[in-house]
Amino acid sequence: MEKDPQTIVIGAGIVGICTALYLQEQGRQVTLIDRLEPGEGTSSGNAGIISVGSVHPEAMPDIYKDIPHMLLQRSAPITVRPAYVPHMLPWFCSFLSSSSSARSEQSSIGINALCSKALDYLAPLVTKAGAQGLLRQEGALNIYETPVQFAKAKLNCAYYDRRGVDYQIIEGPQLSALEPSLRPGLAGGVLVGAVAHTVSPLALSRSLFALFEKQGGQFIQAEVTGFTTQGRHVTAVHTDCELACQQVFVTAGAYSRTLAKQLGSSVLLDTERGYNLQLPSPGIELKRPLLFAGRAFAATSMLDGLRLAGTVEFAGLKAPPNYARAHRLAAQAAYLFPQLKAEGGKPWMGYRPSLPDTVPVISASPNFDNAFFGFGHGHLGLTQAAVTGAMLSAMATGGDFPVGAEQFRIDRPW
Repeated sequence: MEKDPQTIVIGAGIVGICTALYLQEQGRQVTLIDRLEPGEGTSSGNAGIISVGSVHPEAMPDIYKDIPHMLLQRSAPITVRPAYVPHMLPWFCSFLSSSSSARSEQSSIGINALCSKALDYLAPLVTKAGAQGLLRQEGALNIYETPVQFAKAKLNCAYYDRRGVDYQIIEGPQLSALEPSLRPGLAGGVLVGAVAHTVSPLALSRSLFALFEKQGGQFIQAEVTGFTTQGRHVTAVHTDCELACQQVFVTAGAYSRTLAKQLGSSVLLDTERGYNLQLPSPGIELKRPLLFAGRAFAATSMLDGLRLAGTVEFAGLKAPPNYARAHRLAAQAAYLFPQLKAEGGKPWMGYRPSLPDTVPVISASPNFDNAFFGFGHGHLGLTQAAVTGAMLSAMATGGDFPVGAEQFRIDRPW
């Protein structure tokens, strides 16, 4: 017998799970669909940072001056596989356009609007799931190795000032008091005290998913291949069968581009392939996440060891992983943490869904009255997941938006 139409959320990463939970709060019967187990994709491999104070877009003014140097280094923190260059040129041109002073300032406003409310919307879900033990709030420390890096970082703190974010400048000699494992002689840092982190991103996603199931949610492990539409309505979602739907939400991370296009919306979504290396017995424990902008990675102590997460590689969704990038993180971390034990590291690779202006899509479809999109969160998926879910739920049910939605439209100029 055919089931009644459901509210369907495509993608069971952290954004999809939070969206499903906020829809349940509005009384919706929700079905989650993903080709992987819930939380097993990119949501499982991030640095665990809930970056409440984020204000800086990736496309900062004058970044074009740094790109050739970064790309030409042998172990560059940012790299593009040569075969992928033609595919990413439209994204890259839009990225450079987004780095103008005016557009980067607008992006900063949008990023901060979401990030500043991250815990306001995530914490209630975590509490309801009984997962408070997975969260810490000790801030995050951005580390700068050279005086030149540190001076530039101090100038960029003007973004914090304009957004009203509390931060503290940490001079080099003070770093060891905050994090004794760091090598001496580093130039300094910027501490953002409101930042939280999870000691296990996967356990957090699983806890929230367990709450979803407890509240009557259904999960189907399958790949979504398309839709049936009639006029301005999506009437069914296609997997290995056809699932009737009342509303559909595309929160499929890096895989959202194809699904959005099938619903008539083209976006410049690409994937920044990120790597991590999990060190099971590192011999050190960090109080808070540390971010090394010059090396494009973060270090976070977790339940199962020290996670080194970062680097950016553009190579699309089909190229095999280059795990050498993950293993290089161990050598870089060994320099920064002289007492580090890097043996036994396990590499991982995931797909950060990235838009050129660093501002995600959180939007109703302009083509279908019952379709909604939430993707493109880049490095801030964990941070912005719950507020995104609350916004999408409000769009679908007529509730109050956590923040203004105009900047996050899917049909904005790219």
